[in-house]
Amino acid sequence: MTKSLTSDGLAPSYPHEPIYGIPALSRALGVREMRLQRVAQMANGLYRLAAEETKLDGSKRQTYDAQPLLKAIQKRIKERILVRVICPLYLNGSLKGRSTRTNAEPHVGAKILFEEDIANFFPSIRPEIVKRMWSGLFGFSDDVSTLLTLLTVKEQGVPQGAVTSSYLANFVFWAYEPGLVRRFADRGLAYTRFVDDISVSSKALVAAREKSLVISEIYGMLSRHGLAPKRIKHKTSTPRGRMTTTKLVINERVSLPKERRHNLRAAVHKLEQRATFDHYDDGLLKEINSVAVKVGQLKGFHVAEGAQLKERLRYIRNRVVSSLQTGDQKRLPIAASVPDAHTASTSPPWDE
Repeated sequence: MTKSLTSDGLAPSYPHEPIYGIPALSRALGVREMRLQRVAQMANGLYRLAAEETKLDGSKRQTYDAQPLLKAIQKRIKERILVRVICPLYLNGSLKGRSTRTNAEPHVGAKILFEEDIANFFPSIRPEIVKRMWSGLFGFSDDVSTLLTLLTVKEQGVPQGAVTSSYLANFVFWAYEPGLVRRFADRGLAYTRFVDDISVSSKALVAAREKSLVISEIYGMLSRHGLAPKRIKHKTSTPRGRMTTTKLVINERVSLPKERRHNLRAAVHKLEQRATFDHYDDGLLKEINSVAVKVGQLKGFHVAEGAQLKERLRYIRNRVVSSLQTGDQKRLPIAASVPDAHTASTSPPWDE
């Protein structure tokens, strides 16, 4: 059984016997050796571009989806190997029970917050880094590590969107990050990472020299792994202004920014208006369901506000569903029947 680099829970650990040899990997994944070898050799060509997004800085974010032949194997790798890793609490991205909220909570009430973003993260994680992860963190033999690398990288990077990629991103600093976190903790600094977003904070005042040291240590870790910070995203904040990490406010407690809450109230109000003046259709129902997901997230931070919006959405949805089931497409005066419907366009009492 492989052991953690430390006994303090700061290093990810794989609590199972290492896999030695392709026959053992075949048994572990439940996939024939010949298929593993064949798919690995052609893996680079087994992806399709799922989406391309232009970010605010003008750069492109490309996400990929593996074709069924490769995706089926990647799901086995994820379910039978990757999800079994015991992850330290400072890792919060795409892990069960972790979220932007758990990433933000250690920084609540900080006197200073440092935020760093890793530039072009997934495509910059080189295959040799991934192979060292398979052999070092997991303790797998060289042939197994080589094959798993071929099955989980695309050309010279990690394909964002593939089912295994978020785990590779979490474990990329497996050998170095625990030491960094420990050094920070010894100096009273809290560290968290949500995929490519790094946050470090202190609940005490920090000297200028310490500020420079924090940033240089983070940059040093990235450089060791062939990665670079997105310097335009570097941010240092204090309680004199709004402090946010992973788009959540952390000045006094974890909460959603006011403008995000306002936009969500406006979205509910717009749905009420549409349901009042438009004919019902499946498109309206899909929009209601989409907004309901966001309201559910809001309710996790602001219970009273979320409960009111949820009730208003429930009323709209029930009327739309009833109308669609009966085939009645007449305009119905919904907004006038919903308590406090007008509050979406005014400053509500819960947003003091």
